[in-house]
Amino acid sequence: MGKDAVYLKIFIDISKTITTTLAVEQRLKIMAEGVVTALEVKGCTIRLLDDTGKTLELVASYGLSEGYFKKGAVEADKSIAEAMQGRTVIIKNARTDSRIQYPEAVSKEGIVSILTIPIIVREKVIGELKLHTAEERDFKHEDIEFASSLAEQCGLAIENARLFEQALHEVEYLKAVTEVAKALSSTLDASQILDLIVTKAIQILNLKACSLRLLNPKSKQLELACSRGLSNEYLNKGPVAMDRSLARTMTGEVVWIQDAATDARLQYPALAKQEGIASMLSVPVLLEDKVVGVLRLYTAKPRRFLDSQIEFAQSMAEFGALALQNARLHENLRADYQAVMEDIHLFRGYTVGL
Repeated sequence: MGKDAVYLKIFIDISKTITTTLAVEQRLKIMAEGVVTALEVKGCTIRLLDDTGKTLELVASYGLSEGYFKKGAVEADKSIAEAMQGRTVIIKNARTDSRIQYPEAVSKEGIVSILTIPIIVREKVIGELKLHTAEERDFKHEDIEFASSLAEQCGLAIENARLFEQALHEVEYLKAVTEVAKALSSTLDASQILDLIVTKAIQILNLKACSLRLLNPKSKQLELACSRGLSNEYLNKGPVAMDRSLARTMTGEVVWIQDAATDARLQYPALAKQEGIASMLSVPVLLEDKVVGVLRLYTAKPRRFLDSQIEFAQSMAEFGALALQNARLHENLRADYQAVMEDIHLFRGYTVGL
């Protein structure tokens, strides 16, 4: 069988996996194995950018040892950075090329040449496909075209998986919103609603923790109303000032903190690091167009929140505001009723004395 026929057969086989029910990691593993077989290379790796956009995380590989992957984090701007700009890169001698982040690990693994192809989805580079050879090699044009076609297939598989995952998440968001809405219509206990909001946020968004704080207008401090997943030591760290703890949230802005341990906008960054908090999202709680508190989401690993996740958090914050408003209206109504009853008692006492 000629090389073109081999390429075609493997490409067709790999294309079929796109429509299977296999998990995306399994599909990418099949692609990695297929490209190693077709191009007769030592190994293949497929890496995707993490939520921070700085690190390339391994999602599939074939032909390389487990020890090779213990070399350390692969940083996007240090490991053949041109590929993350959308360019295909050939490195003939990976043991001496300055663009290689871990040359010693490459040499120990017996890798000589590397072909790196960007994985692009919707005109955005989201990762890279790398081919590793055990001897110095000039990749031919048809080899690069075949590998590039597989990189496109990777992008398609990843995009399909993400769309499916997004659809599942949207169903979960809807279920959570419905549950909180039902609770809101069945109880006037604000604390019960707030606890449900915090609990659902952690479950649906896969968070480390979540808290909701309300503004004390007199002290200008954000007082804890409800929390889950945070230690007593962290919760008792000291007063949380509205103008020192992510102050822009109090102007109605959603604020994302990528690294809570180093961000100057946080009032207690050292304690956040000690608590194991990596990233944070601070969402304003609005009541009648006025910020009355903040809903905060905490993650254990660096993470960038999707627009749909931010919208869900904002919905939860709105429910929190409604719960507070209902409780306040109920309290006002109860106070008015009590005042009317007192007036009636006074009037009856007055008429009896006539």
